Amino acid sequence: MEFKKPKQIAITNAMLASSGQRLGNYILDMIIYNMINVFPVAIAWVLFTFLGEQDLYFWLENINPVVDFLISYIIIVIYYSILESLTGRSVAKYMTNTKVFMADGSTPSSSVIIKRSFCRLIPFDQLSFLGTIPRGWHDTISQTVVVDLKKYNQELEMQDAINEIGQE
Repeated sequence: MEFKKPKQIAITNAMLASSGQRLGNYILDMIIYNMINVFPVAIAWVLFTFLGEQDLYFWLENINPVVDFLISYIIIVIYYSILESLTGRSVAKYMTNTKVFMADGSTPSSSVIIKRSFCRLIPFDQLSFLGTIPRGWHDTISQTVVVDLKKYNQELEMQDAINEIGQE
């Protein structure tokens, strides 16, 4: 009989990323976001400086604060939606070795990730994961969790070992 690795395991509170990891994710992702957000301004500056193209530069320089706010939110939603839909991880989650799962241990669908990304726009959401159990409102509303992959993989290996015992 061939042994098969479980495709998913139940997520426990012990596997969740710590408050420190969550805070690190937020700070690192905001650094990445700010780098992305500055990119159009940098391009406009280069076009203005070297090619004399003034329209784009002046538009960005005098952008309406509401439009700037909306563009910033759109960039945040796109950043998280694309990366977490494709890999379950943002750039920061790679750096902190964490990953997004559904609360039942399955992989979240793209629609769940998009919902999760929009929920990040809730005011003070960044502070909501600093409680005893580090789950933010964007986690709770989308029924997702962020796990420490080291702890998750240890549990997966233990489940594999238990399954191997049952196979012998």
